[in-house]
Amino acid sequence: MEKGEFEESKKFNLADALEYISNTIVVKNIIIENNCVIQAFVFDYGKVLSFEKSPFSRFIYIIEGKAEVVVNDNSTFMQKGDSIFILGHSTSSIEANHKFKMICTTVKD
Repeated sequence: MEKGEFEESKKFNLADALEYISNTIVVKNIIIENNCVIQAFVFDYGKVLSFEKSPFSRFIYIIEGKAEVVVNDNSTFMQKGDSIFILGHSTSSIEANHKFKMICTTVKD
């Protein structure tokens, strides 16, 4: 297991640990293991992250704000507390029509 940016077995408030930076997508690693990566993302307004036919499955959870997730050309608008599962080998993007914070769990096959 690779060490993330947060201490193991120590309580932390993820929403408070993530700060918006103008015109940027901020990524903080929570944990990196052989077949699973958990990361926290902070998207400023207008930023887009695209995955072209990624072989990995992803679970997205919106911590704060609003996001648009597009999977195989189907758009889903999400807000605080919403989650979505994206199967591997799908084309997808995550778009910040508003600024937002999210957790992304990536499962490698």
